[in-house]
Amino acid sequence: MDISAEIYARYGRIVERILDHESTECEDARLLLGLLVCAKRSLRWTEIQGAISIDLDTKTVDLEGRSFRVDSKELCGSLVEIRPGGTVELVHMTAK
Repeated sequence: MDISAEIYARYGRIVERILDHESTECEDARLLLGLLVCAKRSLRWTEIQGAISIDLDTKTVDLEGRSFRVDSKELCGSLVEIRPGGTVELVHMTAK
């Protein structure tokens, strides 16, 4: 197996573990990974929390009711890193 195939296999196993559960945390992990993969730049945790607190249907913001209850490491494990300055990033570009 070449190195890139091995890396993809490892990331695949990590993602399966994270997303294999039917729970609120699983949905939160999907949302967070989606934000990190699609973002054009590194996002701060406060920006992520602010973004998910917006309900586009009702045009309201609910920081208490719609924010993540656990931190990014609890949601996505070793796929994310918290960098100095409070940015949350995927552990490596190959994770995208």
